[in-house]
Amino acid sequence: MFRIFESNIPFYSGEIMPTLEKIVKYLETIAPRDMAFGGHESRVEIGPQGIGEMGKTTINRVLISTYPSGRIVTKATQERTNLLITHWPLFPYAIDRITGLDLIRVRLLTKNYISSYVLGSAYIGAKDGLADALVNLLQLEPQFDFMVPGDFNEIVPAGRVCKPKSDMNHSRLASYIADKMNLESILFNGDFDQDVSLILVIPGSQIDMYEIISAKRQSIETIVTGELAPAIRLMAHEEGLNTLELGAFVTVDPGMRLLRHHLSLEFPDLKIDFVESTNYYKSLTYQRKM
Repeated sequence: MFRIFESNIPFYSGEIMPTLEKIVKYLETIAPRDMAFGGHESRVEIGPQGIGEMGKTTINRVLISTYPSGRIVTKATQERTNLLITHWPLFPYAIDRITGLDLIRVRLLTKNYISSYVLGSAYIGAKDGLADALVNLLQLEPQFDFMVPGDFNEIVPAGRVCKPKSDMNHSRLASYIADKMNLESILFNGDFDQDVSLILVIPGSQIDMYEIISAKRQSIETIVTGELAPAIRLMAHEEGLNTLELGAFVTVDPGMRLLRHHLSLEFPDLKIDFVESTNYYKSLTYQRKM
């Protein structure tokens, strides 16, 4: 998206470090671009755009995080990172000008010769991607892939449909998930006493009208996700679905942490750090006398 600088070619400990081109090609194998959906494709957002320019850009340090917040971008500059890999982009849609915090983040990245790569929605349903990481953390039993219309293919996986390992109602499911993920609160909508059957797991905040309608048609009664838009939350309620919103960033963090492991195995000489998202809010409940 932004072609700001040409190359950054350091040499470290006598080793020839991997290029941006090589790392991007690897990332495209674990999160193929043709698996994107919802208009959120994988791409180099800041830095060299052409293959030739990427091949001239050497990477020695990588920072992985869910979202390129001001804190994350600042950390990347302080640690002399060459490549920032995130799930969410700086700019989800095309823009004609950069202002405010966006301008500050772009200036910090370009001034310090830091490229940024966005995994986008392709990494959600990919094998060992965001959905699988969250399902494994929650120790649910996968049943089948949840398919949605893709941006480049007719249909692509966007999540996993699972079952719990033991019988439980939604009250117990909420407590179970909160314990597994060390959460102080979960936003729940539905019937606490209803038994849990099929669970749709989609990390992040990608669920829209199509996913709600499709889940209902497949007799899925429970959705575990990061965050729903207010209109989608209302629609799920009107369709009789139980929803558990854990927080958009915390549902993505397990998969991004797993990405660090995969990248370290593929490029053992790279210095790779992962920074988890900050849970910056708390839910408050008040009991009022009537």
